[in-house]
Amino acid sequence: MKLTIITINFNNKEGLIKTFDSVKNQTFKDFEYIVIDGGSTDGSKELTEKNTSIDYWVSEQDSGVYNAMNKGIRKAAGEYIIFMNSGDFFFDDTVLERAAAHFASGIDILYGDSVYFNKDGYHRVESPPKKITFSFMYSGGINHQAAFIKKQLFKDYFYYNESYKICADWEFFIVAICLYNASYKHLEETVCYYDFSGISANPENLSVYFKEREITLNKYFSAFLEDLKFSQEAKAKRIQQVFHIKKYPVAWRFFKWIIGFFLLFLPKFKLKTD
Repeated sequence: MKLTIITINFNNKEGLIKTFDSVKNQTFKDFEYIVIDGGSTDGSKELTEKNTSIDYWVSEQDSGVYNAMNKGIRKAAGEYIIFMNSGDFFFDDTVLERAAAHFASGIDILYGDSVYFNKDGYHRVESPPKKITFSFMYSGGINHQAAFIKKQLFKDYFYYNESYKICADWEFFIVAICLYNASYKHLEETVCYYDFSGISANPENLSVYFKEREITLNKYFSAFLEDLKFSQEAKAKRIQQVFHIKKYPVAWRFFKWIIGFFLLFLPKFKLKTD
């Protein structure tokens, strides 16, 4: 079997209905469907029991979303895994059929675009670049609801960090791609609608988000961080304007003359080499 769809849920029956309908309506049917419920008491369990499209489900207390996701991964039989958690749903009924055409490629991570939304009217299309760089992953990431991930990667590298509340999926992607050189491909597809109202979207959790990111960066990429700061500064608007001026020889010579003039009145500049 090529694909396993995993849905994580806890007391979100309304969102679960949307997700179930989206999975059921897919024209591509060659997939396994797993639901991991955290012991819901809002009717989600009963709804799941009645869904005959589900191959495996469990409703029991877990230690958090990444513990639940790891349970699903370990049960999965598909070569590729995609998470479509309660409240999230596929972009249209044929998206899996189009994505399945790429499964034979053997690429480790296939990812597409996402539509972020919430009940307050928030709407944004997130489109990761075709070329994934460390700089991009440092400031952005891949949405796991829009990613088809080879199950073998979790066995080869690691499962999601269950001590994290927000960033374990980001950690997995940045380490797999930027450290272990996992292969990847951007699908020219919008894969999902992502319900942007969970824990990661809550401004009150920003401190947790940045703390988890910092732990990961220092654990795996500590040698790169100082250089990365310079790279990020180089992307600043003013620096980009300097690069733009450099394209025009006359303007560039004049610009250098002005800089040289101001440097005459400042302490001598020393190029940092260490």
